[in-house]
Amino acid sequence: MGFINKEFNQYLRYEMNLSQNSIDAYNHDINLFFNVIYKSYLDVTVSDIIKFMTYLREKKYSIDSINRILSGISTFFDYLMFEKKVIRNPIDFIDRPKKWGRLPKLLDFQEVEALINAPLEKTNKGFRDKIIIEMLYSTGARVTEISNMKICDLDLDRGVVKIYGKGSKYRFAPIYETLLYKLKEYMDVRKQCFVKGKDEGFLFLNKYGKKLSRISIWHIIKYYCSVAHIEKNVSPHTIRHSFATHLLTNGADLRTIQIFLGHSSLNTTEIYTHLDDDNLRKTLLQNHPRFNIKRETH
Repeated sequence: MGFINKEFNQYLRYEMNLSQNSIDAYNHDINLFFNVIYKSYLDVTVSDIIKFMTYLREKKYSIDSINRILSGISTFFDYLMFEKKVIRNPIDFIDRPKKWGRLPKLLDFQEVEALINAPLEKTNKGFRDKIIIEMLYSTGARVTEISNMKICDLDLDRGVVKIYGKGSKYRFAPIYETLLYKLKEYMDVRKQCFVKGKDEGFLFLNKYGKKLSRISIWHIIKYYCSVAHIEKNVSPHTIRHSFATHLLTNGADLRTIQIFLGHSSLNTTEIYTHLDDDNLRKTLLQNHPRFNIKRETH
């Protein structure tokens, strides 16, 4: 039974920044899961996950191997949630074996600064690319969330952006002053240089006036890492992890960081309305490394 499509493999490659060997392993593990439970992804339950874990234990799989396989299955259901094909990830409702996952590779603050400063702001494309990188790092947004972001999601008067994430959830992220200033300038650059014909309202456009795809953003990050002489294997997701780690290092509490990330462990959207928006903004302003940088000009 084949359950993997081209779009999911693109998601693994460009959203998760996985190598071809890792993608092949994910494909193998996910197909193994569905061949064991023999159900459509629409019908998978928590009991099916437990049944599959029992099967793996009986086959003498190690804990690390089980974790790896479950990670791939969880990623697949996260993808299905994002595509609005399912409403929940069944793996989120079970206790997983210990030793779950490994820490991702990160950029230190100096590397982030080098990456942000790599684009040439004097060019329209460079100005756009610089803002993309800063939006990734200042909000912790996923690459698809940046790709799908629209002008109407920005509130430049309040200095916040509305981010639509997985499972039709949304969250708000504050925008620091220097980036807010650049975004206001970018609106004119976008209109004059990137809009071609009908404007569909997406914030970041390619040279043809269409929405900048997540694959294009992935290539943008790779290109400027080369310009900045950053030799690490960096993806948009690396920047997201760096955002969270730098906040935590600077004193932000873990729960607030989870809210900023729109992490799946926050199982309902009610948490966003129960927390004070001003307190969230204050936390980010106090703990984000770039929020205290004086306004730049160009």
